[in-house]
Amino acid sequence: MSELRILGWIAVCMACGLGGMGRTLDAAPERILFIGDSMMRAPAHSLELRLARQDGIDTHAYTSLGSGLARLDVFDWMAKIDELVETFDPQWTFVWFGTNDRQPMRTDGGVIHPHNQAAWEDEYTKRVTLVMDKLTAMPGSRVIWLGLPAMREARLQQDITLINALVAAAADVREAVVFYSTEPLFSRRPGVFSSHVAGPDGMPLRVRDADGVHLNRSGSDWLADHVLQEFFAP
Repeated sequence: MSELRILGWIAVCMACGLGGMGRTLDAAPERILFIGDSMMRAPAHSLELRLARQDGIDTHAYTSLGSGLARLDVFDWMAKIDELVETFDPQWTFVWFGTNDRQPMRTDGGVIHPHNQAAWEDEYTKRVTLVMDKLTAMPGSRVIWLGLPAMREARLQQDITLINALVAAAADVREAVVFYSTEPLFSRRPGVFSSHVAGPDGMPLRVRDADGVHLNRSGSDWLADHVLQEFFAP
């Protein structure tokens, strides 16, 4: 994806505010699945705790540390998603991948390295769309794919900017998929890392872990509260 197209998708995502590319979802589901890498672990817990207070909603979370869509030879997310769809039959699935993914990908045709930009983007997009299609194969099923927030380390920020753009583009052509940008929640300016935000009382609230990547418990709760307001408010 060219730099101009990436910048274009950043502008689109930021213009969407905290919403999901202008899409609306059906009434709240009965079964909600949360999947992803280590970014999803604490937020999924925060979301499950909040949704447990609502009658008629069953949740299930599955996360795998150090995994993602690039190294399916290490952890096969496609097989795991098939298993989760078969056993849990989610109506909505919240997905969060990407922080581990800017690395070589093994395919039947060989290894695709990140420096082979066009081929890498094509293969990663295929994997993203396959996840989306697997999770929306059943009529009425929906996917809410969380965009990654700004990162402290410059190289990682560059990587997640590309990944967010690829995911947003794939979601934009699928009616059953919403791309939910988290960046406005955690950054004062697009692409600029911030460890703190202004909390509900107007005081600084630390929302990121010391590693400059993950959300801490307060950040996970912050995200969960906004997700519930966005997708579950009456």
